[in-house]
Amino acid sequence: MLGGCGSSSSPQDAGTVVDAGTVVDAGTPDDGGSPPPDGGTVEPLPCERTLGVCAGARRAQVDGAYEPVCTALSYGSSYETTETRCDGVDNDCDGVTDPATWSTVTPLAEALTQNNVSSVRVAEGVLVAVLDQPAVARIVRMDTFMKPLGTTDVPVDVVDPSGALGTVKSQLLSTSRGPALYYSSTGAVADHTRGHLVPLDAQGRPTPGQDGGTGDVVLFDHPVGGVASKAAVAAEGSRVFVAWADGPYLAGAHEVLGTVTDLDGKVLAAPRVLMRMTPEGAIVDRVEVLGLSTGGFLLAVLQETGGLGEELVRLQRFDSDLLPVGDERTVDTAYSPTPQLVELGASPALLVCDTRNDDKLAVVKNLFDGGTQETVAVTTPHELAWFGATATSHGLEIAWLSVRSAPVSGGDTWFDWRGRLWALGQGGAPKDWTPGPEPLPLHRHAQWVLLEELPERWMGAIVMTSTQTPRTHQLQAARYCSAPSPTP
Repeated sequence: MLGGCGSSSSPQDAGTVVDAGTVVDAGTPDDGGSPPPDGGTVEPLPCERTLGVCAGARRAQVDGAYEPVCTALSYGSSYETTETRCDGVDNDCDGVTDPATWSTVTPLAEALTQNNVSSVRVAEGVLVAVLDQPAVARIVRMDTFMKPLGTTDVPVDVVDPSGALGTVKSQLLSTSRGPALYYSSTGAVADHTRGHLVPLDAQGRPTPGQDGGTGDVVLFDHPVGGVASKAAVAAEGSRVFVAWADGPYLAGAHEVLGTVTDLDGKVLAAPRVLMRMTPEGAIVDRVEVLGLSTGGFLLAVLQETGGLGEELVRLQRFDSDLLPVGDERTVDTAYSPTPQLVELGASPALLVCDTRNDDKLAVVKNLFDGGTQETVAVTTPHELAWFGATATSHGLEIAWLSVRSAPVSGGDTWFDWRGRLWALGQGGAPKDWTPGPEPLPLHRHAQWVLLEELPERWMGAIVMTSTQTPRTHQLQAARYCSAPSPTP
């Protein structure tokens, strides 16, 4: 079933680009000002640019003469020839404040769900992992402008090399030793599922293990095929928590198990049942995990109890030995809420699509202390929201594709989707960051947005675009300004 949030009666204003207007006549290059009739001081002429930080600027003197063409000496220290600052003002005076930039990350062999694409922040930029082939994970290295710099192919040890792409799941993690690739592998008819961890360097290349081998270590080996798993790293970065559903996804799982290991695969907390679905017949729909600042872990399970829309999110905290901490908490949701966990300060929070309440994107804070729900954003009218969220040094960040179906007669319905990328901009108001007037062409698997914090309040967002003719899939990256503080 298609995920995402539904329609709304509350429209969003994407903003209107300011007309650059008519360039003020600055005179001839050697005419920096006109001498007054009485022979007094020459008054400098206005500068060429008149918008943004250039408004009202007049030519500065250089070596006793006025600038023939205005530079930052005339426009001031906030002026930039090409705007790079995320400061809430129009620095290059073109009528557009803090513009987003877009780039193509990499082409894809297949349309990917969020199970096979992930990202992680590193010192010099961002790493993106794509698994569009059963036995190889491709790591793309990007700079802080979200521009690709190179790729590395990382072999993955799959249970069934001939199996479908959906039999391998992957995630990029940040550990105390650097980035690492987590992946789990099974097969269409396999009798077990294995979870692995591959340490990487800052360039996305595999690093040798302590024994001099490839470094690929097994974190768990479960005697059931076709199970889904998720991994999270503890706050100090040296322990990995993995949780998985005890049963094939399509058949329905009734329990969630978990284990904790160190980065070398040594078991610190043996596999055990963490949560059972109730009442009888309820199944696991989705599993999410989070490492907490307390040193423990948080498990969130989306439980389906039977009929359409009969779902709820169950949450339980665990200590480092996977013993329960406090009571379980539940959050009622509508159908397909796509829950995501983040930690805001020292408190975990849950992001959901609240389709029963004007189709809002909502955050539930104070999860184990009464729970308070706040609306983050409202979807564009009559559209769905495919979203991503992350906690940054300046608070919660959320971005979403506002999507609608646009069927093409006789076409493949998986490609019948168009959308625009939105995020929270100045003052927390929703802003449309789509490059141009046309919506992005999307595939039904593109129900996700990856987000990474960049320097100086910039954010990086990664989405997948697809076209049916020709049949293509690409990862696209946007660098946009995240709600800058007002200029003094």
